[in-house]
Order: sequence, then C-alpha cells, then structure tokens
Amino acid sequence: MPDQQLAINRYRRGVATYDDSNRFRRLRRHCVDLLELEPGDVILDAACGTGLNFPVIQAALGERGRLIGVDLSPDMLAVARERVSEHRWTNVSLIPSSVEDASIPEDLDAALFFLTHDVMRSPPAIENVLRCLKHGGRIVAAGAKWAPWWAWPVNIAVWYGARQYTTTFEGFSRPWSHLNRYISDLQIEVRLRGTMYVASGVKE
Repeated sequence: MPDQQLAINRYRRGVATYDDSNRFRRLRRHCVDLLELEPGDVILDAACGTGLNFPVIQAALGERGRLIGVDLSPDMLAVARERVSEHRWTNVSLIPSSVEDASIPEDLDAALFFLTHDVMRSPPAIENVLRCLKHGGRIVAAGAKWAPWWAWPVNIAVWYGARQYTTTFEGFSRPWSHLNRYISDLQIEVRLRGTMYVASGVKE
C-alpha cells in the first residue's frame, strides 16, 4: 500500500527542484485535451503537486471555470499557492489533504490524475473522486509504468526516476487497473517505449 508519511517526506526533500524536472509538457497538454474541457467546467486535479498542470487547465477552462487542486504534501501545495497568486487566478481552490480524505465538491465535470501512482493504487482515493464526478464526466490518468519485461535496462531507468516520489511499485505494470473497475470503456495509450501510459474514459 502507498505510504502517505513517506510521500510527504520525499516531496519535502524534492520540492525545491521539482519544477526544474518538468519534462512532460506535451503529455500534460495531451491529457487536458482528452478531458475536453469547456469554459465554465469544474475540474479536479488530484494530487496536483506544485500546480504544473494549472496553466494548461486554465487555458481550457476560462475565467468562468473552476479548478480544484488536492494534495497531501504541504510543501508542494505551498508552491501551488504561489503559482496561483502569481497568475492572479481567482477560480482555483486548493485542498490540503490526501485524495482519500479530501472533501471534494460534488458535480465535477472532469478529473485528472497526473504522475500520481500512489493515488492510482488507492481504491479509496479513486472512489472518493468518482463519487463526486458527474455522470458523463471525463477522467484522465497518466504516469509511469514498467516496460515489457525484456526491456530491463529501460526499467532500471524507470525505477530510478519513479522511486524519488513513489512509495509503492505495486501494480506498476498496469497502474490503471483499479480505475478500470469503475470506468468500463477505459482507453489506454502506451507511450515512450512502454514506460508511460494515458488512461481516459467517461463515468457512465
């Protein structure tokens, strides 16, 4: 199971340089495109970290939309608050909590899980989000995964990168498997030689 306290400690150590390693700009944009956001929508960014997804989301939402960010790490969320303040976004709410325990407003139009393996391996976290997602609401998850077993040199690199912020590698071959229980038409894209995935679907 994911270890929340270990995650808090790891993000505290890594927060100063976290944004410097933002190598997934195109993937972030692709994930937000899959959400098919419209002006005025309400979206949850689960385990939002420092808010690196926020600019892309805001571009799709417009001023009438609402963005809710949830994160367990007070250090990461402090950077997210600075980002919100710097951009003078007035439609952003930040919730300091684990995704499992967060009081999430209901009637979400969309939910995003980006580089959140620990959260993806927590059924209570997924259930809490999906409980608040409207019927017809879209959900997108993306993150790292194991490449095929024969690509072990690649998997060593994946392990080295993911271990900085991931507290469990349980389910790392199919990180979306818990989500698949609730979204029957979940679509899976595999990228970067099998080391990244994008899962997208609609709540029926």
